[in-house]
Amino acid sequence: MQNMMKFKLGSILVGAIFSCNLIIAQDVQEAVQELSKKAVKGYLYDVNKEANGNINVFYKMKLDKKSDEVQYEEYSFDKNLKLLEDKDISMPKESHEDYEQTVYFTTVGGCTSFDILSMKLKLNKTVRLRTWSHEKQKYITKKTISRETIKARNDDGKVYYGYASYLPSDEKNTKVFTLAKVESKEKGQADKFVLVFFDVRLMIEEKPVELNGAYTLVYSDQLKNDDVVLVFAPKKGASDYSKYIYFQYSISGELKNKVEFNSPAPAMIITSSFDQDGNVYLCGSSVKSKGPYDSEFDEYAPIENPCFKDGNNKLDMRWQKSSKQKMDNFHILKFTGNQLVFASNVPISEFKSKFKTSPKDKGADPYKGKKFYIERFYVSPNEDFIIAGQLSSTVSMGIGNPVKSYEDIVCFQFDKTGSLKAQYGVERTNTDKKSEIFPLKQNFYPAADGGLYWEILEVKGDKGYESFFDAYYGNPTFYAKYFPRVGKINLSNTSVSECKVLGDQKYFLNKHFVGFYDSKEKVLNYIGHDSKFKKLWLAKVVIP
Repeated sequence: MQNMMKFKLGSILVGAIFSCNLIIAQDVQEAVQELSKKAVKGYLYDVNKEANGNINVFYKMKLDKKSDEVQYEEYSFDKNLKLLEDKDISMPKESHEDYEQTVYFTTVGGCTSFDILSMKLKLNKTVRLRTWSHEKQKYITKKTISRETIKARNDDGKVYYGYASYLPSDEKNTKVFTLAKVESKEKGQADKFVLVFFDVRLMIEEKPVELNGAYTLVYSDQLKNDDVVLVFAPKKGASDYSKYIYFQYSISGELKNKVEFNSPAPAMIITSSFDQDGNVYLCGSSVKSKGPYDSEFDEYAPIENPCFKDGNNKLDMRWQKSSKQKMDNFHILKFTGNQLVFASNVPISEFKSKFKTSPKDKGADPYKGKKFYIERFYVSPNEDFIIAGQLSSTVSMGIGNPVKSYEDIVCFQFDKTGSLKAQYGVERTNTDKKSEIFPLKQNFYPAADGGLYWEILEVKGDKGYESFFDAYYGNPTFYAKYFPRVGKINLSNTSVSECKVLGDQKYFLNKHFVGFYDSKEKVLNYIGHDSKFKKLWLAKVVIP
């Protein structure tokens, strides 16, 4: 039980891998275990694996407010998935003192007809009373003590228009990284982009972004190490529309890298970023136009307006609309420090000629330049780039505004310079509305023979109670049930195997327990349930 407490809910969100065409009977083991009535009424709380290969699965029971203990039921299996024992465990309830939590964040606009379309920056400070829930055994917000919102103005009376905002991962760091724009008061002078920070007293600190002339924000994002990247394009009237500028800042606002580079297209939109081993990769696309970015696309501005319904804010709504147009080229950019290593340019027409499917997969289509969501960016051992995701759109669920949908699967292979080697086509299993509002999870892992295992966690959407607490509080909703579907890519001859489904779509994973991989033993394990949550399903796959 001591080991269990080291693995909190959601701590095993790691991928699983196996080959479709290499799996044989002795490589895969599956087992089904009937759950006790107590476990059925409880919920899956944790899973861990011991050094000897044994797997322990824990169910947490509904808490008795009068009891001083929390009740669990533990199912232990050996490395061959044979049940060793089923036992009850009791642990003392945790109890903790209340505390006040202060949260800082920035927004734009407001909730009235006068400011719903406004991009004026607002600073927010919220103080909440956090109390320990004996029922949930975690802290919850008991009440909001105070809220304070002010318009962001400095001593000179400048008005700030918000574009992007990022929070530090360290809760002790209360400074919020905010990109804003200040309108010029002088005729002929360009508006200025600035970084805005404010302290616990909501006092403003401003740092200029080093831009000479008029620029449009093309993209911004926060990296895994908390750094923030910004990309700007020159506006109409500039001498060279391809002279983009890339910045990398620390979350505290120190400039780390600045690169003025030649964009592969004058009007290039960027839709995602990834960082690995000190490198930053940007993915984007472009149209044939030789005009500037701002003649084809709207400014990127992901900052939130809490009451805007068709996007984060009015600028974001326009950017989303302009980004949906059919593109003519696809691009990958790689930055290392103060250097652009490469910027590729792949015509969309090239994807059709390099489109590959598995022998039985006839329904997939080559990429035609539509907007898509990238789920995974993977750099293989031979330095090929694998990009996988789904075409994205919107769908009406019959309630409220249309919601984002995730449709056809896309998977691209590029060489280390960004040149296209192949696109791999795989059909989706479920294409109903309830399933398409959830993105698939995709992972890649190297094989011993130089190939690549491709895991697709397919979604079967459902309506009802996703969790124990949803059912307990009577909150039905749409939720995703995952099941693994896996193929193998041969990177050298650019081919893909037929995919195989594990669990026969009778057993499903939930979003907190999608599988775990033992890299030492090269074995993956899945833990799932039947649709009625009365049976526990386990699977073990040995990976060559």
